[in-house]
Amino acid sequence: MEKSNFESLPEDLQIQILSWLPLKSLVTCICVSKKYASLIRTKAFRDLYLNRSMTRPRVLFVAHDVRIPSNKAEALFHSVYQEEEPFLSSGQQLIRTNKGEVPLDEVSQPIRGLICLRGGTNVVICNPGAKKFRHLPKIQRPNGASIRCFFGYDESTDVFKVSCITQFGDGRRTKEFHVYTMTEESVEDSSWRRITCNHDHSPVTQGLFKGGFLYYGAQPNSGKYQVMSFNVSSEDFTVIEVPDRGETSTVDDHRWKLVNYKGEIALVDDSEFRSGIVDIWDNDDIGSFVLWVRNEITGNWRREIVKIPQWLETVGHHKFFFNGTIGTKELVFAPYCWLGGHIFVVYYDKDKTNLRRFEIEGMVDGYYYVRTFLDHVDSTWLI
Repeated sequence: MEKSNFESLPEDLQIQILSWLPLKSLVTCICVSKKYASLIRTKAFRDLYLNRSMTRPRVLFVAHDVRIPSNKAEALFHSVYQEEEPFLSSGQQLIRTNKGEVPLDEVSQPIRGLICLRGGTNVVICNPGAKKFRHLPKIQRPNGASIRCFFGYDESTDVFKVSCITQFGDGRRTKEFHVYTMTEESVEDSSWRRITCNHDHSPVTQGLFKGGFLYYGAQPNSGKYQVMSFNVSSEDFTVIEVPDRGETSTVDDHRWKLVNYKGEIALVDDSEFRSGIVDIWDNDDIGSFVLWVRNEITGNWRREIVKIPQWLETVGHHKFFFNGTIGTKELVFAPYCWLGGHIFVVYYDKDKTNLRRFEIEGMVDGYYYVRTFLDHVDSTWLI
């Protein structure tokens, strides 16, 4: 019987076999074989691999040690499957890199396996699972100006876009809006483009990308806090009015953040709580926090109060914050800073009133500043 090897198999079968490999193995395959590299770098393979990865989303932690000066600290990228048993202990990816080369002033939510990192005028697109980075051209920033960046994806043209807003002084003076379009081609083939925004505003929150639109909280020069919507495809801006949130927030409160709540956009205020986003009601072990949820069809906002039994017993007095919901509709809570011991996350099922706590292996005994993102997936972009 004649022996067969991998390269003797039909190409479509080779692609199917490769699509089951871990991302780290694919990076190795690209290094050892031009044939493998040509298969793995096709759009067809990228789409196949991405679709398969979307059935096994991850929780991504981006952290650095708060005890080390920022110019010397390591950046830690750690991800685990978010909906599988043994829960949050399988499929680990742990990457350490020099923080001096990877800016962490702003970290976007992951989109199709990539995240956007900014520090000063440096912007980097990162595939954390493959440990691949693409440095974009530096942003031109006049003296005294501040920068905010937002990351999105245009499905119609299969490109990623970074929106950059440069503002001067107190944010009430001239602002400049630029967009960078990232394709598979070399970074030298692209540059920052100036665009126009007819709505004068200053960004005050991180961005949330959903359904082709970027959302972020903003403060106009006059008037109350609002949410801006940026169409990644057309590059148009729209203002979304927000409701009066009563005594829990002032008009210009910068700490209302946007989260994905069961497929809808929600506002959460994490500025008024003693124990993070969840407050303890009269020390009776019940946690509680308030959401403002937007109906995408009517545009109306509704107020929801979420009460969580046994919060104090499960979490103690650690400061945890709400990060959104996952496919199981469970609410996910994680810390911003962890001062030693095992770091853990908390999941809450509202329908079953079930609260679960899970330790994250691989992140112990550290003084971490941690940013937590949901629904991260493996992708072959940039490899």
